[in-house]
Formats: sequence, structure tokens, C-alpha cells
Amino acid sequence: MKERENYIDNIRVLLTMLVVLHHAAVTYGAPGGWYYKEEASDLATQLSLTVFVSVNQSFFMGLFFFLSSYFITPSYERKGAGQFLLDRLKRLGIPLVFYSLVLSPVTIYIAIAHQYEALTFIDYYVNRDHWIETGVLWFTAALLIFTSAFAWLQYVFHKKLISTSKFPGNRSIFIFAIILGIFSFLVRIVFPIGRTLSPFGFQLAHFPQYIALFSIGIIAYRNQWLSMLSYQQGKVWLWTAVALIVASFPGIYLLKTVTHSEINTFLGGFTIQSFVNAMWEQLMGISIIIALLGIGKYTLNNQGRFFKSLSRSAYAVYIIHPLVLVCISILLKDLSIAPLLKFAISGISAIAISFVAAELLVRIPIVKDLV
Repeated sequence: MKERENYIDNIRVLLTMLVVLHHAAVTYGAPGGWYYKEEASDLATQLSLTVFVSVNQSFFMGLFFFLSSYFITPSYERKGAGQFLLDRLKRLGIPLVFYSLVLSPVTIYIAIAHQYEALTFIDYYVNRDHWIETGVLWFTAALLIFTSAFAWLQYVFHKKLISTSKFPGNRSIFIFAIILGIFSFLVRIVFPIGRTLSPFGFQLAHFPQYIALFSIGIIAYRNQWLSMLSYQQGKVWLWTAVALIVASFPGIYLLKTVTHSEINTFLGGFTIQSFVNAMWEQLMGISIIIALLGIGKYTLNNQGRFFKSLSRSAYAVYIIHPLVLVCISILLKDLSIAPLLKFAISGISAIAISFVAAELLVRIPIVKDLV
């Protein structure tokens, strides 16, 4: 069992790196909210970074939820409801509070201080509008809610809720992605992409996928689905994802041109554009997830000391990378180079520095127990 877990840890490391690059892309021209942004003026940069973050958004946080729930069943059964919830509250809740009260305000201040030189950190901290600033740790807030719901259901029913079944075939996976696309479209009629739910910053537009994949992670562990997933099935979905990238973006651009529609019509509302985007996003996301897990099981299953260290530091990297990335971006702001090159430099540098800093942090006893 331990050997089979290596590729899961390695995929988690790759996803963490992708999160850093995703936020670097938003910094330099991709759509989305971030602490510090430099808007790209050329269309090529905007399109390139938009494609990058759109593909990322289709799968990477959903896969995080899947991987996070995959091992919670044995943890719950080993510890019992009370200890399980206390451990989750410590590991998820304390970093969330620390980020909201310390890391997020510091990051925001650094991002705006160059515009308001007379503003001190104390002035900003005392007079800030929002005292709950979860930032990227909306994920841990959602995970805390999901795991609490799981523990409550287990405690109430006192039994396994899912019967044994074989891994779904390609047809079933395709139907699941279509159903997920329909649910996403319906949710986005009321909660379009970009609208956040205060105070935790939840974008409910993406939550149908998050809830579904968190639930499927539990089912997958109980039925040992990942052991049944084949390399060949992973390749099928890899080529599906490639086809969706190559064919769909020109198609979506053509739809935008023909219908003379604004980009907002793709983000939500009762529009054909929103429906097409939701379907594309879920088919893309599920395709990449199956491809990563299926192929990764056979190609990413080795884990030496280096990747083991990266895996141990990944959660800490997720927490601290916004501060690191914003500092790097501020240092590069007066550098006159192409935005795509800035994206590459800042993203790669932020990954390297964040992992080095995280490696040092997880050696501190009190931090080691939390992350």
C-alpha cells in the first residue's frame, strides 16, 4: 500500500507548483483576483495566460479535494470521531486563522505599500475593512467544512455508506462529467464565476466539482478504485484533454465572435455561452484528473529523498507562497521585460523559494505539528 501512495504524494507536489504558477499567471495578465497585478497590454500574452489558468481551474483544486479525502476514512476509523475532528481542526483551522490574521494582511500591505508610501503597516492593520482574509486558504476552510460533514455522517450512521463496486468505465466517466457540467451551469445562473461568498471567499461556481470529487475520493478509497485504474485508460483521457484544448478554445472564441458576446456571458447566467463553458470545463477537468492518476501511477511512483522532502513541505508552500510571490513581483515591477518572461521568472522563483522556506519551517516543532 505504501508504494502505491508515492505517486499520490508526487502529484500533490506537482499540483502545489501549479498553484504557484497559476497565481503568477494572474499577476501578469490572466483573469482572476490576486493581491498584486500588472495587466498585460498585448493580446498574445492575455490569451496564453488565460488558456493556462482556464485549464488549471478546470481540474487542479478539484483534484486537491479528491486527494484530501482519499485517506480520511482510515484516519477516522483509527482515531474515532472526536480525535479525528480535533486533529482536522488543528491542522486546518489554526493555519486558516494565522493566515487570516497575519500572513494575508502582511501580503496585502506589501502589495499596496509602494502606492501609498506614507501608509504604515499598523495604520493599515488597524483600519482595514475586512478582518477575515482567508485568501488562498479558502481551500482549508472548505475542507474543514467537508471533513466535518463526513465525520458527522459517519457518527450518525455508524457504518460504511458506500458498497463495493468496480472502477467506472469510460462511458460512465463521460456521463459523470456531463452531469457535473449541467450542475455547474445551473449554479452559475445565480453564482457566476468570480463572485465570492464572504467571508471565506468561496466561489460557489466551482463547488459542484469540489463537492463531487471530495465525495468520490472517499468512495474511491473504500473500493480501491485507484488500484483498478489502468495506464491505458489514463492515456485515453489524456488524448481527450489534448483534443479539448486544441479544438475547444478556437470553438469558444468563434462562439464569442459570432454571438458578439462579452466575456461575462461565459462566466454565468442563463446563456448558451455559460452552458458551453461549464460543459467544456468539467469534461476537461475530469479528463486531466483521470489522465494524471492513471498515467502517474505508473510513471510517478518513485519517490527519492528529494521528492519526499518536497511532499512533506507542500502544504506549507501552499500557505506561504502568496507572500513569496508578491514580494518577488514587487521586486520585478520596474524590470522592462515581456510579461510572459516575468511570469516565468516570478513563478519559478516563487516555487523554489517557497519550497526552501517551507522545508525550514516544517523543522520547527510547533509548525511541524500543524503542517
